[in-house]
Amino acid sequence: MKQDSKKQEILKIAFDYFLNKGYEATTLRMICKKANVEAPSVYYYFGSKKGLFFAVIDYILEQYQVIKEKVNDNLVFLERNPENVLEQIAIKAVFYSIKHEKETKFYMRYTMFPPSELKRDINSYMKQTYEQKELLYKQALKYFLLKNKLKIELEEAFMKYEKLIDSLTFHVVFSNWRPEEDEVKVIVQTFLLIQFQK
Repeated sequence: MKQDSKKQEILKIAFDYFLNKGYEATTLRMICKKANVEAPSVYYYFGSKKGLFFAVIDYILEQYQVIKEKVNDNLVFLERNPENVLEQIAIKAVFYSIKHEKETKFYMRYTMFPPSELKRDINSYMKQTYEQKELLYKQALKYFLLKNKLKIELEEAFMKYEKLIDSLTFHVVFSNWRPEEDEVKVIVQTFLLIQFQK
């Protein structure tokens, strides 16, 4: 139990350093000093600085899966009401970002501006998450386009919708936007009306 709590402490300290100082500027020595451990402990738990970094990403992705699980509850109604699923995706993304602001910042920082030495590894590591997100968005968009008889390419619709979600979470994290659920719904409804009108 004590070992597990020490591992979690190292993980949290590393998360803060990687978020606030960046991967390149963070050293294992800094993390060890703050965690009050020797370097062999970090190597024992994580193998390397890179291993520690990806352990932090695992921790963030584990929490992020909550969005997917909660949205999946609404997929039963997808064919009848795709607009509701598109609203729910946006609502879950916004409120996840409010509740997990630091994790969202970390995710944005390292997916938008990955360190050059980790770029390929991050893309490969995140591939499954990207694919799950794309599948979820495209399922709802496909039914929305079919239901409304819109002749927009699914790929174009996906790119526009993804940009909307990214923009909403960006405003939460960097503009301290704290909307009500109804406000997010109106934004999505307006977006669907303007971007995909016949």
